Amino acid sequence: MDNAIFNKVEFKGAVEKAQLKKNGEVTIQLTADIDDIDMNTLSLVMDSNGGVQIKLEGNQTELVDEDEESDGQIDLLDQEEDEDEY
Repeated sequence: MDNAIFNKVEFKGAVEKAQLKKNGEVTIQLTADIDDIDMNTLSLVMDSNGGVQIKLEGNQTELVDEDEESDGQIDLLDQEEDEDEY
């Protein structure tokens, strides 16, 4: 049986920052235009009992060969940052 989804928020945004914490958790910070998000629905989703499901999709415009050097590429995961730092 599929789990029912009562509140769903979809919006265009960007991953601003991702941090791997010492306890193995990942904190992901997103940015989006306020016109793309229904804040009332977002509030309902954030208050959901039983957690939420997150799906991130990217619009890939250029593929970089893994064997090539990728100067200028940014590593989004800051390894083992302090949990209090955001």
